[in-house]
Amino acid sequence: MRATPRRLPTFLAALALVLTGLLAVAPAASADVTYVPENWNGKVVYLSQACHDRGDTVCHTNTGCDGFSENANSRLVAMTATTHTGTKQLNLLERGYKVVRGTGLTTSNIANSNRVGADVHVPIHSNAINRSCETKLSADRFGTHVMYVSAAGRKCARIMTSIVGSASPGTNDARQYRTDLGELNQTNAVACYLEQEYHVWDEGVSWMRDRNTWSWRIAGSIDVFLGYP
Repeated sequence: MRATPRRLPTFLAALALVLTGLLAVAPAASADVTYVPENWNGKVVYLSQACHDRGDTVCHTNTGCDGFSENANSRLVAMTATTHTGTKQLNLLERGYKVVRGTGLTTSNIANSNRVGADVHVPIHSNAINRSCETKLSADRFGTHVMYVSAAGRKCARIMTSIVGSASPGTNDARQYRTDLGELNQTNAVACYLEQEYHVWDEGVSWMRDRNTWSWRIAGSIDVFLGYP
């Protein structure tokens, strides 16, 4: 009998290389995280984590001073605003909100926000200008910006700019009307697009990282917007 050539190991090695390449390109599977309060007030808040997909299927990030990652910071702020305790101010769960933390691509977060029937949709981002972190910069160039597209969004943005912005180190807090962002004009919920601060100056980065002291202000803003005492 003629022996069969031993090609299986070679084939498996080649297959492993192909799979490795595919795994390196494909994004990690993720699903939104839902938090249910003990006493639900009937409202759903969707916190959309930053994901800069740039037309592909990977969440790229923007970087700032001292290795700051916009995406990683966004995730931590969303988690802290939802669950952090230990201050006199209440987090979103303690205020009675059902919270859905969007962890996917922007298009997925928009679809999921609409699917769960969110009342308020808050993308969490940080801002940038073309400046070096090593350059001495004035606080009046930075601050909290909140973007909106609808009339209700304008009200939400005004409140969030005031409550979050009063804690941020930059003094140029502002709200901004935008029509080119999917998370503003494709969500059924009222959308307040939060740019917490600028990640291109040290004071802004330090403040954003100190999220335990200020992230409750997101919940406080939503309370005021929805008319809770």
